[in-house]
Amino acid sequence: MARGEPRWEKPGPPKGHAYGIAAVTQALHGLEFPASKQDVLKTAGSQVIEYRKGQPLELRPVLEKAPADEFPSMAQVVQAVSDELEQEGISGPH
Repeated sequence: MARGEPRWEKPGPPKGHAYGIAAVTQALHGLEFPASKQDVLKTAGSQVIEYRKGQPLELRPVLEKAPADEFPSMAQVVQAVSDELEQEGISGPH
């Protein structure tokens, strides 16, 4: 092993990729809270995330289904996405 090379590979996705909750927060990076639903949708744009590895998902339609009109924090956005995906059978216990 050459000097300066990592001794082990770090678990998880490659740098710049994220899955699950991390994918949601990465896609909405820079959003200021509290945020209106319209602000969240604008930031989401047409971004596609991988909530599960290998399963691309367009974020905006999921956010559009969220019942809240205002999100006090990123945690509430993530919870709304998680709840919606669980209803669609994409997230939750298996």
